[in-house]
Amino acid sequence: MLQFKESNRAKKQLEKVSVTGSGQYAPSLHLQLIELEDDLKRLKGFARRVDKITHKRDVLLPKWLPIVEQHLANIKEGKPNDNPIFAYCTVWLFDINDLGRGLEFAFTAIELNQPMANSIRRKWPGFIADTVFDWAQTQAEKGSSIEPYFGQVFSNVANHWKLPEQVTAKYYKFAGLALLRSKNGDISPSTVGDVQRLQQADGYLAKAAELHKHAQVKTVRNKIAMRLRAIAELNAQ
Repeated sequence: MLQFKESNRAKKQLEKVSVTGSGQYAPSLHLQLIELEDDLKRLKGFARRVDKITHKRDVLLPKWLPIVEQHLANIKEGKPNDNPIFAYCTVWLFDINDLGRGLEFAFTAIELNQPMANSIRRKWPGFIADTVFDWAQTQAEKGSSIEPYFGQVFSNVANHWKLPEQVTAKYYKFAGLALLRSKNGDISPSTVGDVQRLQQADGYLAKAAELHKHAQVKTVRNKIAMRLRAIAELNAQ
C-alpha cells in the first residue's frame, strides 16, 4: 500500500510539472531526470535483489512508463529526443521478466538510437543478447518454451547485429541444441526422428564451431551423425 501511494504521489508530481511548467519539453525532462536520480539512489538502498525487482515492478515502472509512452508519442510526431528514462524502464522490464514488452522497447531503442542506461556498460544489442540468452537457458533446462523471444533475438544476432564471435557462436549452438531437447529439457539426438530437424541442428552447431573454435559441439555433432546413419539404415530395410 505504501509503495502504491508513493507511486501515485510521484506520478501526480510529474504530471503537475508537465502542466504548470513553461510548456517546453526540455525543462520538464530536466526535472524528471532529477526525480529519476533520487529514485535510483533509493533503489540502491535495497540489499536483496528480490526487493529491488519488486520495487521496480510495483513502484518505478507504474510511475515512469506513462512518461516513456509520452516520449515515444513525441518521437512519432517528429520530435526526436534522447530520454534516459526510456532506457531505464526498458532495462527494468527485463529485470521483472516482462520480456515481451522489454524486447518491444529495446528494439525501438535501437531503431531510434536511444542511449543506454548509465548503469549498463554494454550497448543495446549486447545487453539484449546476454539477457535473453540467460533467460532462455533457464527456460530450456526446465523444459519450458524459449519462444518467441529467443527466436526474435537469434534472428537479429545471426543477421543484423555485429556482436563478438563468441556471443554469436553461443546463440548458434543454443539454437542447435534446442532442436535436440526432449520435453524434460535433456539434449537427446537419439530421440529425434525428423531428419530435417537433425540436419538443421547440425548446421547450427557447425556454424557455432566455425565462429568460435572453443564452441564444444563435436560430441553432439557426432551423436547427430550416428542418429542420421541409424535412420538411413532403418529406411533402407
